[in-house]
Amino acid sequence: MQLQSNRLYTLITLVSLLAIEFLVPQSVDAKIGFRQLTSIHPVAVQRGTNRQVRLRSNFTLDNTYATFFDRPGIVMKFAETKPIKAPRTNRSAIGTPFRFDVSVPSDQPTGVYEVRVATDQAVSSISHLLVTDYPVIEESGDKNNTLETAQAVSLPAAICGVCEKAEDIDCFRFKGVRGQQITAQAYAQRVTECIHIMVVKHPVYHMNPILTLVGPSGQIVAENDNFYGGDSFFNCELPEDGEYIVKIRDVRFAGNKKFSYCIELSDRPFLKAMFPLAIQQGKQAQCSPVGYGFETANPVVLTASEEVGNWNPLRYQTKDSLTNEVSILTSPLPQYAVKTGNETQATATKINLPCGISGCITKPEGAQFYSFEAKKGQYYQFEIEAHRHGLPLDSLIEIYNEMGSKLAEADDTPTNPHAYAWTAKDSQLRFRAPADGRYYISVRDMNGRGGDHFVYYLKAEFDGPDFDLFGEYYYAMLAPGTRMLWFAHIRRLNGFTGPVKLDVEGLPKGVTLTPATIPAGMNHCALILSADKSAQIDAGLVRVVGKASVTRPGDSPPHELVRYGMVTCELQQGGGSAQIRWPCKTQIVGVTKPLDLVTVEASPSLINLKPGEKTEITVKITRQKGNSDPVTLAMSHKYYSNSSGNQLPPGVTLSSQSRTQLKGNETEAKIILEAAKTAKPIKNLPIAIMARVYVSYNISTNYASTPISLSVNPENK
Repeated sequence: MQLQSNRLYTLITLVSLLAIEFLVPQSVDAKIGFRQLTSIHPVAVQRGTNRQVRLRSNFTLDNTYATFFDRPGIVMKFAETKPIKAPRTNRSAIGTPFRFDVSVPSDQPTGVYEVRVATDQAVSSISHLLVTDYPVIEESGDKNNTLETAQAVSLPAAICGVCEKAEDIDCFRFKGVRGQQITAQAYAQRVTECIHIMVVKHPVYHMNPILTLVGPSGQIVAENDNFYGGDSFFNCELPEDGEYIVKIRDVRFAGNKKFSYCIELSDRPFLKAMFPLAIQQGKQAQCSPVGYGFETANPVVLTASEEVGNWNPLRYQTKDSLTNEVSILTSPLPQYAVKTGNETQATATKINLPCGISGCITKPEGAQFYSFEAKKGQYYQFEIEAHRHGLPLDSLIEIYNEMGSKLAEADDTPTNPHAYAWTAKDSQLRFRAPADGRYYISVRDMNGRGGDHFVYYLKAEFDGPDFDLFGEYYYAMLAPGTRMLWFAHIRRLNGFTGPVKLDVEGLPKGVTLTPATIPAGMNHCALILSADKSAQIDAGLVRVVGKASVTRPGDSPPHELVRYGMVTCELQQGGGSAQIRWPCKTQIVGVTKPLDLVTVEASPSLINLKPGEKTEITVKITRQKGNSDPVTLAMSHKYYSNSSGNQLPPGVTLSSQSRTQLKGNETEAKIILEAAKTAKPIKNLPIAIMARVYVSYNISTNYASTPISLSVNPENK
């Protein structure tokens, strides 16, 4: 929102933005803004099949020319032949459906995919599509809300429906026999987690499903609420012959047309993982299935592929069929596989670093211990992989010394400091040994759970100077001849102080990045993207990448670190200020038809500031013919007090004397930057003025001015 400190001016801006959304609804549909996707129905497609789905959007998807998924293989084509209006009414609206034809190859890995769309006028936010092994069955109407009216299905099935209203209960009937093993899992939060607006009514946002299996006599045979985060899962053995009913509802009895779900229901053996989870490159390992229905299954000998560091899809062949798909890692590291026998510090498994470890928390309140020799001052890194592969462990790593004193612990993976509502369930711990000696790693479930399925992979390596990279923003639209602004942020680790050179891989033809480096003494910078005047309409998924030269013990010469940006998307929650950021896999850049602003020019292009000085920047905009929308000018990306991007060096700030709002037909304003007396020297840092044109209260199209080279020089020079 408004970035200057004057609260009255901020309030005026807030009121004007509310007017955009609520007072002039007919103008919203005509505005140019990123395409705000909601749900897909059916939300699943069986691999090896073609199917038409309906993707909903709060803005029109007319003239869609491309769709993108976070992994290759799926083909999705726009199927509408006539223009469709898509008016945006309010934040809880389901949006207008648009038909797409989807083709999924027979060898496509199963799982949830991010979906992005590009039209000739805009790119989109994220929706989700599930690729399933099972035939897809759509819920037939809304009459299946009682046991008596349950919809008949056959096994196996991927049942796709919607809990579209409060107190909605969807029921599905199938025939079962005594002793039959049934597995059911709900995909609800996993197929809506990155949708920009899922709010129903505060505090209800995403669906929180609960699965219940009712037997022929009316008794509850199985029930589960939270297993994969908020999504349900159960496996059970049927106690008698007869008709069984699986029910799904929101645990709070909430409902909304955005509450799409898929229930994978099967009587086949269900594979959770292969143990061990990883094999060293060029080696073989005897692997056993972990899951349901494998009581008499035999281990198989697997050989590691040559693709080091990749999680490879794998199935297990039973006597009757192939199971569902899981992943197994090919690693360059020596591997350990330990299921039991190391549940205390006294019985810890000795390991030599670097290595990988496949482990399992077999009992509730259980733990596994590993011991290693460490040198004083040496950095070490420990990272769990489980949750990201669909395994239930919510890991906690702890480090102890020989006396049993806890020295360090890590619950969730450290994430973007700007992602102020999210943490990842897979733990990562960086540790510097305070003295020579033996240390102990403990792994357990944060919630005290355990069982045969609580398997994990622990990577234990030497560490040193390093950095984490966070890329902001997750979409960009540029008309030919325009610019836009993203931000990058790094977390410096283990004493790393050097510069980080940044790039954006995969940009559409005609789009370039102004050379960007985060210098020593800074942790952030601007990423200024420019589209040539001759650039053609095009779009692509991109990645922000950072590179730095570091020297670690034993390095000769120094080696290059390459780190890809961890990206978050905006999620609009209830109320105007309730916005969070959530991890996503994709960033998209599109070259579009002309946008609201034709040019944003800033002068001077070269600024030399002394500590304690101020400087004035003239910003001139050229509007598209007929455009009179308010334009907000800024140096950082903020939503109220929450910042998700900054570019100014430490000690340089946007003065409250700046004029940051252009109203009506205004085209010129003054931005004032001021350097504190303590501002540190910086040389030729590329910055740009951000110009934001709001589509609605919480959506804006963001432009960048011509680049400015900023230097801060000591007062005596």
